[in-house]
Amino acid sequence: MYTFDQLALIWLAFSESLTFKGRERLMDHFGTAQKAFNAWGSKAYDLVGPKACEELTALHKRGLSGMQAILEQSDIQAVFREDDNYPMLLNEITDAPEVLFYRGAMEKADERAVAIIGSRRETRYGREQAFKIARDLAQNGVTVVSGLAYGIDTAAHLGALDGGGRTIAVLGSGLNRIYPKDNIPLADKIIRSGGAVISELPPESEPLAYHFPVRNRIVSGLVHGVLLIEAREKSGTMITVGHALTQGRDVFALPGPVDAPGSVVPHRFLREGARLCTCANDILEDMGWQSREMQMMMPGVAADLDDLTPVQRSIYDSLSDEVRSFEDVMSLNDLSPGDLNAHITMLEIRGLIESLPGRIYRMKRN
Repeated sequence: MYTFDQLALIWLAFSESLTFKGRERLMDHFGTAQKAFNAWGSKAYDLVGPKACEELTALHKRGLSGMQAILEQSDIQAVFREDDNYPMLLNEITDAPEVLFYRGAMEKADERAVAIIGSRRETRYGREQAFKIARDLAQNGVTVVSGLAYGIDTAAHLGALDGGGRTIAVLGSGLNRIYPKDNIPLADKIIRSGGAVISELPPESEPLAYHFPVRNRIVSGLVHGVLLIEAREKSGTMITVGHALTQGRDVFALPGPVDAPGSVVPHRFLREGARLCTCANDILEDMGWQSREMQMMMPGVAADLDDLTPVQRSIYDSLSDEVRSFEDVMSLNDLSPGDLNAHITMLEIRGLIESLPGRIYRMKRN
């Protein structure tokens, strides 16, 4: 099922104490995981530290076939960074896991993916909004990612399932130790519906507190944007937003009642430049994703496009996947400012594109 080198990577992944830096040192020293396994000995102590060395030595004695048997007995699969179904967006972050363990369906490119995160101590307002936005996103072909926790996470997963879409749960524990236990039926439903439950931790890892901040980089790494719904200071949600900003993901925030404790953090992010989200359509528009309604209208739009000049069609196409500045459109289409102004004016008159403050342009949404 797995190659020797893949099994050696699983061996490394089965050590909870092996840090990202420790793995880097091993790979720098040995070259590959397979060579590290074959040459395993006392020299490794200085490379990975005592605890990781002890774990890896015990796993080494068990043998690679023993680790493969654990995965097979638990109905767990592993995906590696070079595999076709390793998530493309996640592969772009600096500390992407070399191995992900999962149940369900892994896909290389979730073309539209948004994480919905927030408080475990949610209000009815937050829970209802998370459910509704996730449902509407799912109905428009957006994969909804969250962490399977109580509160906003649970509402987001349930909303995506209700919308008939794909949702991914990222655990801070092993797949044989799903946490919270009350959400095991939800995890099973996610898997049956075509989604996935994933973890970089070995199957028997407990849901320890320090696992979750590290897990959160995967939540944001899998998506194009992160939506914050109700959060408190010094929460794991704040860590996820921090990862999202570092990874260059768009951050959205849902406004809440001004006197509610859970509104303080989202409102602060809104003041600092996060995108305002009041419904799923806000995300679809800001990300440049067409809604199902827009897709149904496309035949009529296509007829209008037949009359465009090649340059005008090129400008229009350059705005089909995202919002762009005047300078970006000019560079992509190799035009002078004067020529671009003339073409943009014509496209605006025909109702095909629209301008936003700051000389930003996008495909017209209505």
